[in-house]
Amino acid sequence: MGIMLEIKRRFRGNSFQCYPRSSFRGSLLIGALLFGISLSYLFLSVAHRPQPLSPDHTTELYALLARSFLQGRTSLPLEPRPELLSLPDPYDPVANSKYRLLDASLYKGQYYLYFGAVPVVTLFLPFRLVTGQDLPNRVAVAIFCIGGFLSSCALFFLVTAHNNWDLPFSLQCAVIVSLGSMSLVSLILRRPLFYEVAIASGYCFVMLGFLIIGMTILGRRAASKWLLLAGLMFGLAVGCRPHLVVICGIVLGAFAIRLRRNPRLVIALATGMVVCGILIGWYNYARFDNPLEFGRTYQLTAFSVNPSLAFHSPGFNLRGFLYSAEEFLFLPLRVDASMPFLHTALINPLSREPARVVWTEGMVGLTPAAPFALLGCLAPLLLSRRIVSVDLFDNTSAWLVYTMYWSGVGVFLSLCLVGWVIGRYLVDFAPLLTFAGVSVVTLLWQALAGHRTRSAFSWGVGATVIYGVLVNVALATPTGGQLLNFVHK
Repeated sequence: MGIMLEIKRRFRGNSFQCYPRSSFRGSLLIGALLFGISLSYLFLSVAHRPQPLSPDHTTELYALLARSFLQGRTSLPLEPRPELLSLPDPYDPVANSKYRLLDASLYKGQYYLYFGAVPVVTLFLPFRLVTGQDLPNRVAVAIFCIGGFLSSCALFFLVTAHNNWDLPFSLQCAVIVSLGSMSLVSLILRRPLFYEVAIASGYCFVMLGFLIIGMTILGRRAASKWLLLAGLMFGLAVGCRPHLVVICGIVLGAFAIRLRRNPRLVIALATGMVVCGILIGWYNYARFDNPLEFGRTYQLTAFSVNPSLAFHSPGFNLRGFLYSAEEFLFLPLRVDASMPFLHTALINPLSREPARVVWTEGMVGLTPAAPFALLGCLAPLLLSRRIVSVDLFDNTSAWLVYTMYWSGVGVFLSLCLVGWVIGRYLVDFAPLLTFAGVSVVTLLWQALAGHRTRSAFSWGVGATVIYGVLVNVALATPTGGQLLNFVHK
């Protein structure tokens, strides 16, 4: 929120007014809306009771890893059960089902956290050093989601100010609400376990990276040091979610093409990414004696060593790719008479062999839950110069939005290639496509002429926003039992 106020002050001298001319009250309302959405994230996430740190069933693995780091170790401070270690093959999912710590990695008789250590270094460890307490997953998920949301809003207002868009107050509120709901963080706030911590932190660092790039190329800050910082943010995102390296490649490639005459800036951005890459490799080597091993090989799950399962099938599988894409984009909501009436559909995540069911998870497609994200998929068509004048959207801003768009598309395609369909994975790319979508909405409004046309367009935008809010609030709403737990805590 402070970043957005700084952006507003920076551009206050221009003829452009990002806020309504009654402005101070408008600024307060914008701030109240940002605070309200952030508070709703926290409420929806902390309504879930934290799980105890028991040896076999805990999901508070990041808090445990923070304890380990303070002891100078990279393994979790939980000892595997002797029954597990005595098995002829401790990775056999049938034999180890009674003894394993689910989704931990077992290597040389120690448990490790498969997911990256960045959330621990940036949040869990500082929290423990300051308070002496463990930070629950449910609080960490909310904090990272709030960071990603506020970064995306700050970036939008930065782009708005740079292009001198004169937006009505109602449209500004619609954009903020859309960035808060159609990012689909509802799918991780509804079940804030350690899986969701990794996704929420990746979302946060990706949006911070793009915000810093925007502040550099649009705000004319000292470029090299800020691009170095942006590279670090994208590198930290990879330390949360390894496949987000796709975004690093796209951003770096886009910069290399655009700034080919100024390689110093490209090197600064790349340096931040490389530094994080070296640290991640060192951490992996310290754990698994291999800088490229994140622990997936040694993970204790229901499908760890079963070569017949789709995740391990070699080569490209067109059927699985198309199935994944269809479910990610179009899987409908499940509607029934139970509160809150709108629910995720239960699907088989192993999409390369839909007939083989190991477990099911709740999910909804991008189109039913985030219409503006789907609109963002059409950004290259709708942002063409035949539709949007260069006076409305300069080349630098267009480059930034296109880079975010292709980053979202790149992550989407990489997930489809892997052949997994899991609802929470939507947060890896939906916020980027939603940002492109609200940019399209804003530019179309600017390009429209005539009071009646703009009025009809505004009603359509308002209806879409209300629909998106209702769907995502329903998806994230805790059950009655969870609310009772929250009240009595």
